[in-house]
Amino acid sequence: MATKSRSKLVPWLAWGLLSYLIALGLLAASDVLKNQEYLQKDYYFRSPAFYEQLQQHFNLFRNVHVVYNHWEDKTDAEKIGQARMEQWTRHFETVKNIEVEQRKAEAQHQILNLQTLLGDVVAIAKEKREQAANSAEDSGAEQAKAQSQDAQNPPDAEEQNEIARIRKEIALRQDTEANILPNAERQKNERIEKEIKNYLDFHNKQYAAVKHSLSARSGFFEYYIRDLETGKNYSNKSGYPGQGDMQDAFYAIRLPQTTLEGGALQSINRSFQQYRLEGIFLFPKEPRGFSQMIADHAYFNTLRQRLIYELYLLGAVVVATAVLIFYMRRNRCGIEVVQQNYTAVIRGIPLEPRLLLFYVLTMFALSYGSSAALFRLPVGPSHFAQWTLLALLIGCLGLLLGDAVLLLRNPQALREQWEAGVYRKLQGYIQAKLVNRLILTKAILIFVMTVLFGVFLFNVMKNFNFNSFTYFYYGTPFPEGYVLFYTFVVIPYLFRRILTFSRILNGAEAIASGRFDHTIVEKGRGNLARLAHLLNNIRQSIKTSVERETKSERLKSELITNVSHDLKTPLTSIMNYVDLLKRKDLTPETVASYVEVLDRKTQRLKVLIDDLFEASKMASGSVELAVEHVNVADLLQQALAEFSDKIEASTLTFRVRVDNPKVTAPLDGRKTWRVFENLISNALKYAMPHTRVHLALTEEADKVVFTINNVAAYELNFDVDEIFERFKRGDTSRNTEGSGLGLAIAKSIVELQGGQLRIDIDGDYFKVRVEFAREAKAAAS
Repeated sequence: MATKSRSKLVPWLAWGLLSYLIALGLLAASDVLKNQEYLQKDYYFRSPAFYEQLQQHFNLFRNVHVVYNHWEDKTDAEKIGQARMEQWTRHFETVKNIEVEQRKAEAQHQILNLQTLLGDVVAIAKEKREQAANSAEDSGAEQAKAQSQDAQNPPDAEEQNEIARIRKEIALRQDTEANILPNAERQKNERIEKEIKNYLDFHNKQYAAVKHSLSARSGFFEYYIRDLETGKNYSNKSGYPGQGDMQDAFYAIRLPQTTLEGGALQSINRSFQQYRLEGIFLFPKEPRGFSQMIADHAYFNTLRQRLIYELYLLGAVVVATAVLIFYMRRNRCGIEVVQQNYTAVIRGIPLEPRLLLFYVLTMFALSYGSSAALFRLPVGPSHFAQWTLLALLIGCLGLLLGDAVLLLRNPQALREQWEAGVYRKLQGYIQAKLVNRLILTKAILIFVMTVLFGVFLFNVMKNFNFNSFTYFYYGTPFPEGYVLFYTFVVIPYLFRRILTFSRILNGAEAIASGRFDHTIVEKGRGNLARLAHLLNNIRQSIKTSVERETKSERLKSELITNVSHDLKTPLTSIMNYVDLLKRKDLTPETVASYVEVLDRKTQRLKVLIDDLFEASKMASGSVELAVEHVNVADLLQQALAEFSDKIEASTLTFRVRVDNPKVTAPLDGRKTWRVFENLISNALKYAMPHTRVHLALTEEADKVVFTINNVAAYELNFDVDEIFERFKRGDTSRNTEGSGLGLAIAKSIVELQGGQLRIDIDGDYFKVRVEFAREAKAAAS
């Protein structure tokens, strides 16, 4: 048993190890291809990182010795420069003129407002004195005299104070207007001084910073530069390096040169030519202090060494993969053995989605393998998780690819898969007209809109780079994920809904064409399933209604046939005997016998017509009931007494059981007696000879129950409900007497009185149960 389990496990282990080897090989090959430039020796000196460092060092030199040349020896005016000083003066002179104009206009406006206010105050004071003089004319002599004297007096102290305050405010505003120009000139000079101070402070600090930075790099950055225009030399080291010093340096370059490679070097070379400089930049091999260039160079060498190891790893993986494949083929434990357990699962997926799945998984594996940094140190659990994920993807791709190989080797299986595919199914649905044009158009529209929405969402995420989608977009391939979602969620859902609707549409067409036996399959939930259920209910209702109508038509046809037969039989006999009576050679005895037959047939015809008339009245409801409390037991005994001769003449044995001889109920006695008469007569006609007929009258809680049971002489091969139809008989040959209306009339009488008559058939046993209400329920008309 252990050997058998081990033999089953070996193919899986071999296939898993092969997937891991392929994953490692792909990752190593991808990393080497992406970083192949690092394999070049001294690639650092041609890299953007080196050019960036070189540009930084040149910028420091240029700022100290070109931009801020002799900065400490210059006066403030020289640092600022005459052009910049004149620019500031023009700018702030313009600002001053604009402010002076605005302030003057504002001061003049305020003075005008105050002068207007002064005039208003003086006018109000004068108006008050005039009102006082007018009121003096209407007063007494003494009072008028006093008010007249007051009117001639000057304004009071309060008015004088207000006038003086306004005039003082006007004078203050006039003084302010006169001082606007001097104040604006002073503010202009203050602004220029502040601008000068800010400029000098900023550039002094800037010069100090770049000078300190350049001085701090003297341990690993040396320069020897000569200004060709002034003849001045700039250097942070004594002496001039020789050819040996340049060869022993970590990096050294002489500028300017005629031809150079690299964008940064070309820019520095042009700057040397522009500033008329020449000299050497030198970075010693053994610097004093930390050097970013040395650190970057060491890092680049580390990357190169790692890539070399990855090449060794890639070679080992290729060899190991070849050995493992040789072992698997030799021991017959290849993919065919592994795939045996998954062939049914894989073949369960339609061919087209399987191809799409293979494409999506391939794109996902390539994208994931190329974007994942799996060879960064230190190696941790996350690396193994990523390797495992990629190995699983490769394993799945191997299973799909192996199944494709098996299908290509077996054309019959490939043909079956193609016939069971989505395309063939869709083609069959369209050809079979399961989906009409409107539904197909809507489905295509939904398909296009959802695809366009996915493309739009992808472009939005790509262009705007939302932070919440950063990992989703950069860590996983969004288009492939959307295609998977669309393939295995949207399209199956859409097809299910279309097929459900098509199924409902076909069912509705079948119902409309009269095929009421067609049942719509109710699957799933939702409005479509509910619609299918409702259509099935409608179909069943229509089917029941049609069956009822068909039965009614059949019964009407039988009614006409039966009525014609029952009326024609006695009428034919009457006509024949009348013809016989017309003969003149008949003896008196013969005439008497013919008249007796005519009388019997006439009575028979009269009974049929009376029963038919009464049945019609019962059906129309135009029956008058004389309801009173009657003794039901007495009515039953009267009916039995009426049939006593016929009962004695028959071979039947009647068994009667009456629990209470004084049981009463609110009934029409004559009509109820007719019910008993019809039921007893029915038993005498249709009961099997030499059998017993059981009659019982019992009481229940709120009703009186009468039952009559007998064994039928004829086979009871009809529906119970049909026995109540008019002219329907148990004797289908219609050889017995009777109109076939007895049970129908009895049922109508019982129901008109609020009761119920029910018939049960148990084999050949015929059971009738009549229930009369103990309380009046009949609506007598």
